[in-house]
Amino acid sequence: MEVQDGDQLKIGSSVIDVAFPIEPDWSPSHRTGDTTPVGYAPTVDLAEKGMLFLTFQTLARNGEQQREYNRQVACTFDDVGCLPFAAYRKSGDFAKAAVEKAQLAEVLRQGGPRDVPFATLPRLVRFRDINDPTTRVLVSPYDIAAHFGPGVELKRVILQLTDDPVTPPPQSWPQWLNAKHKYGEFRGYEHD
Repeated sequence: MEVQDGDQLKIGSSVIDVAFPIEPDWSPSHRTGDTTPVGYAPTVDLAEKGMLFLTFQTLARNGEQQREYNRQVACTFDDVGCLPFAAYRKSGDFAKAAVEKAQLAEVLRQGGPRDVPFATLPRLVRFRDINDPTTRVLVSPYDIAAHFGPGVELKRVILQLTDDPVTPPPQSWPQWLNAKHKYGEFRGYEHD
């Protein structure tokens, strides 16, 4: 993630590993949807202004937001699973397991960094008090200045497929957030 903070460009990145569930056509549920990400939410540290987290949680969209999402990507996975399809402009709209596997394989053959359309991003959040997990607020990618102050703008979110190992948690994370992840519970923070 690239965030403009006045005259400075702040960057936060993270390598995550995502498992895609593809059940055979004969499966009673033939379920496609929730991926299993492993790793840490990409985080941009804006010093005294706070931290911006790109979570692994699917965003609840209103009607217009959903229409814009659908214009950007046709995908039946959750938001994290649809990010590569949106970034590489490939279809992830599946009907049969063979099609799912072929389309996923096509995406995985892509290379190079690609911009992710803001309309397809999972939840972005910040904590008004980073030491209090109950102070989480949803942040619009189109107006992060509303939560971080004038002159702060999300410039780009870039996705690049890689075989690199999962990135360790940022050193700037508070202890409670690191502890939450140690038990396999962290997906960009799920406290509601």
